[in-house]
Amino acid sequence: MTQSTRNNTVPPVPQNAVGPKVPPCGYLVQEVDDGVYWVTDGGYQCAFVVCDDEVIAIDAPPSLGGLVTRAIRDVTSKTITHVVYTHFHGDHIGRVDQFPDDATRIAQQETHTMLRETRDPLRRLPDVTFKDSYRMEVGGQVLEMHYKGNNHAPGNSFVYLPRQKILMLVDVIYPGWVPFTNIAQSKHIPGFMAHHDHTLAFDFDTMITGHLTRLGTRQDVEMQREYMHDIRDAAQHALELTPVKRARARDTVGTEHIYEYFKTMYEGAAAEAAKPVIDKWSGRLGGVETLGVNHTLTMYHSLRLDGNVEPHVVFFPPADSSACHDHEC
Repeated sequence: MTQSTRNNTVPPVPQNAVGPKVPPCGYLVQEVDDGVYWVTDGGYQCAFVVCDDEVIAIDAPPSLGGLVTRAIRDVTSKTITHVVYTHFHGDHIGRVDQFPDDATRIAQQETHTMLRETRDPLRRLPDVTFKDSYRMEVGGQVLEMHYKGNNHAPGNSFVYLPRQKILMLVDVIYPGWVPFTNIAQSKHIPGFMAHHDHTLAFDFDTMITGHLTRLGTRQDVEMQREYMHDIRDAAQHALELTPVKRARARDTVGTEHIYEYFKTMYEGAAAEAAKPVIDKWSGRLGGVETLGVNHTLTMYHSLRLDGNVEPHVVFFPPADSSACHDHEC
């Protein structure tokens, strides 16, 4: 019998994080409700909407590549006439080039701006842009897009199917899991936090979230909101621990190597503050044991920089305070 090489220190995946099995063909396509389908490879997700005579495609991750079109063709032979970009990141729209050239591309105007700067020939500039909201009625289907401000990325927008009560928001909610590293690589942590409440303001039953193992629900959003508030509280506590960790870093690694000094100080504070959060959520959300400290450290820096909550410490105090002489230290 072959001995398993699995690292036994890897925490088990909670049942709440387990999704449907992806077939050997490399993708799973399922109808969510009344003409709205999701496509997944177990790590990435995209979607499409079948209308009376046409199809609306939403995103096309490179991990799925041309399998997105194949998944659509598994369901219908209707022409893809519209392509929706949730945001500009290449890991979600990097293969929209597979769709017909004459299909209308739609995105929020910040997405247009970012793509214009990127100049990626595989991510064609959108033909139609909007500032706050956009509504389209195509062949018996209604699709809305709403932008509530910067979050994971500038331009990252909600896609809403009101009749089916299906909501799509990419790179913010992670059903059954904690967010990806550095709080989902978000460019604006306060906006990321606010988008939990923005999400719950929609009348939806099911979410397509762009990543990981399964579809989401309102309960998933509520759980992640609670987790993220716990992370924010932990980061606030880490700020309070900074004077102690600063002194310890000075004593253990010194201040000559500035980066090592700051790394030791920041990571020490985050690791201690994150422990109660990890204990609370272990077994409830996948990945908290792996990323709980990372999230706390990311939030720590957001509080410092976005919130102007700098710990009140002197970062480079003299080892001997008497060296100050008559100067104030």
